[in-house]
Amino acid sequence: MKLKGNYYLLFSSQLLTGIVTYFACIQFGISGVAIGFIPFLIGMLVVQLGHIPDEREMDIMHKSNSYVSIIVATLMAIVYLFFPELNWFFIFVASISLVRGIAGLILCAVK
Repeated sequence: MKLKGNYYLLFSSQLLTGIVTYFACIQFGISGVAIGFIPFLIGMLVVQLGHIPDEREMDIMHKSNSYVSIIVATLMAIVYLFFPELNWFFIFVASISLVRGIAGLILCAVK
């Protein structure tokens, strides 16, 4: 299994980051953001350090970023309008990685 340029590994680590970040934020508050950042940082370093992406990989990254911005904006509007008692900051931080991991894995499987 190659690590450099393995976008399945990258998006899986981002999915894991979203899950860990949300629960870490609930448990530890703002310090949970730093705890949740650790799997993200490890995944980015292992996959991206020294790797030059090709056109297909760049296309997947651009599409996943577009989908993430649309889905997270919609999610945050729903949280703001219908669930004002929830901590929107924790949901926002965790949902970015969670949605990016899911969207990236779907795009990798389709392409």
